[in-house]
Amino acid sequence: MARPAFKLNLGPVSALVLMMALVALLGLLSLTHLNAQSTKGYQIDQLEDQHQDLVSDREINDMLILQARSMKSVEEHPQVQAMVRPIAVYYLDSLTGLAQTDTP
Repeated sequence: MARPAFKLNLGPVSALVLMMALVALLGLLSLTHLNAQSTKGYQIDQLEDQHQDLVSDREINDMLILQARSMKSVEEHPQVQAMVRPIAVYYLDSLTGLAQTDTP
């Protein structure tokens, strides 16, 4: 019979040191994994906060656009105020889509 080339004899102190090293290694691995998960959770929370900010900014922009397009805003615009009503409007029969007006 052939004898094994490598024979391991561990005493109680060596076994205890080896077990402590293995526990420390497993603890380090689990700590690394938990840290990666908590970092991802933090990033997700930040992205959700940014999303909420963007949604509220969009709502404000939509409200401002609607306010600018409202009839009251258009009526109060200086260019609209400077417009003059025509006295009479004459439509030309021979040419479609054209109109003529007399202004004071």
